[in-house]
Amino acid sequence: MEPVIIIAVIALIAVIVIIVRMIGSRQAVNYYIRHSFGDPSRVKADVRDRMESIALLYEQEKKDFREDELVDSVTWNDLEMDNIFFRADHTDSFAGEQYLYSTLHILGSKDRVPRLNNDIIGFFEKNEEKRNEVRKLLYGVGKPISGYYSVGLAEDAENRYLPYRFVYPVMLGVLLLFGILAVVLMSPVFAMLFIFVYLVNFVAYLFLRGSFETRLESLFSSAMTINAAAEVSRVIPQFSKSVEVPLKKLKKAARILSLLSMKRSMMMSDDLLSQLGSYVTGPLMINFILYNMGAAELADKKKEYMQVYRYLGSIDCSIAVGSFRKSLPHFCVPEVNDESSFEFVQVFHPMLDDPVANDFRFERNTIITGSNASGKSTFIKAAAINLILAQTICTCTADRASVPRCGVITSMAVRDDLLTGESYYIREIKYLKRMVEQAESGRLIFLAIDEILKGTNTTERIAASKAVLKYFDSRNCMLMVATHDIELAKAFDGVYRNHHFCESLEDGDVVFDYTIHDGISRSSNAIRLLSVIGFPDEIIRGALAEIE
Repeated sequence: MEPVIIIAVIALIAVIVIIVRMIGSRQAVNYYIRHSFGDPSRVKADVRDRMESIALLYEQEKKDFREDELVDSVTWNDLEMDNIFFRADHTDSFAGEQYLYSTLHILGSKDRVPRLNNDIIGFFEKNEEKRNEVRKLLYGVGKPISGYYSVGLAEDAENRYLPYRFVYPVMLGVLLLFGILAVVLMSPVFAMLFIFVYLVNFVAYLFLRGSFETRLESLFSSAMTINAAAEVSRVIPQFSKSVEVPLKKLKKAARILSLLSMKRSMMMSDDLLSQLGSYVTGPLMINFILYNMGAAELADKKKEYMQVYRYLGSIDCSIAVGSFRKSLPHFCVPEVNDESSFEFVQVFHPMLDDPVANDFRFERNTIITGSNASGKSTFIKAAAINLILAQTICTCTADRASVPRCGVITSMAVRDDLLTGESYYIREIKYLKRMVEQAESGRLIFLAIDEILKGTNTTERIAASKAVLKYFDSRNCMLMVATHDIELAKAFDGVYRNHHFCESLEDGDVVFDYTIHDGISRSSNAIRLLSVIGFPDEIIRGALAEIE
């Protein structure tokens, strides 16, 4: 009896250890969910490593929108919107992360339903219990790398079948037939045939298993998406009307995929009995049959699956936006106007640790002058970013904001392209050309230009810049230009509105207030900065002599 008692004690200890680990894991998840809402440091560094996967949903969705409804790649890079995405990425699932990335690119228009509903965001901001309940479900989905590719699996499900998909049911049928005949008839012949077919099936199972496991990962993520969406819809039925029908149509797919999930768990287990069980049952071909059945269901229900996918992503994204808002020094839900103007009260750039907020009302096209490093570019970027955030995630980093529905396009971070051999000036005029094309669309467009046409000589720069500014002033555009060319600002004084940033010299150092002021800048600090950085006095004196 002693060995039996020892085995029983060991088994009991193993069960207790498993239970304690499960309880500890559950407590850790609950603690994270309760305390991470509004945490600005919540985003993990590894998000940068999966940007290509995160972008897959957007690559699909952008085909359904006009160019003037999207944030193009130049504008995205000019404004460093990847960093804005990282800052706002408080999502818990791969569907939410992809939905947020896509949403930040899609400005939409007046005739389209916004991708996010501020009422839903506000609901989760106020209802902590419901928010935590939904977040537990989303956290269970998580961010496995295979999940990001499930949108592609659904899109191209009919081409994702395993090879020879009609053979596996036949192989199972023949194996069962010979097994039954061997038992019923007590026939050695059928017993040998059963063993032979079993071995053939076993070899086929081993050969195909690698391919099956790789594809199974994405299909398993589809199962998690459907099941999580069904659970979330039961928690918040008032926001789930749009997926009632799609979820009903996907019930069969969910059942098949859930069976696959169970089989996958066995295959992935390190337990010896589970591993042996997978090899013993593998020749039955159940895994392959279920996989192809699941792929067939998704192929027939692609539209419904993507509706459910976007629903789950939008709910996760809504909670993430609420968390992002809480993490900011201050924010507002912007008002949407029908004018060619916008207004921000105490607006700031969301990526600055200690930002200086500014009040600004745009009523007509604007030229901003000022010294180097005084804040011109940062302010224009803050305005452009907030116009995007207002139209995509119903949020502005300001105390109050009123914005129109408009396109947003920039030309700010122009660089030479060594790979194509394009010079700075060539790339700059190409960037401006796309602005001209957008301006011809007739839609209201916000344009932001930093140092217009600085890639050429002064005489031609001023002449060409004047022509460009006159052109945009005659179109349905809201234009903000940052420039060092005081001559340009004076030429358009009264036509464009002039603002400037300035600095002061304190104890031999240049001090900026980063506050926008009315009028044209009357100061320049280029030579002064040479002195502050420590250039020799000989150079400073020579430079000053040239401008005296």
